[in-house]
Amino acid sequence: MDRQVVSISLYKKYLRKLDKMSKRQNKSRSQIVRDLLDKYETDKEWEQVYAWGRETAKKFNIKSEEDVLRIIND
Repeated sequence: MDRQVVSISLYKKYLRKLDKMSKRQNKSRSQIVRDLLDKYETDKEWEQVYAWGRETAKKFNIKSEEDVLRIIND
């Protein structure tokens, strides 16, 4: 894997949080930041799925699981 060193600045409170997470999870700071970036990306993808679901529910007037079953069985 091709890695590159980057430098970032953090307020002390965020550095303390990062160090606590690192110690609690027994991971390096770098791994914690990588995990957080992956989680952020996954969360954004799920936000798109939820938005699509809300649009679909509105389009088909779905307000409950019973409505879903009604549509499936029609």
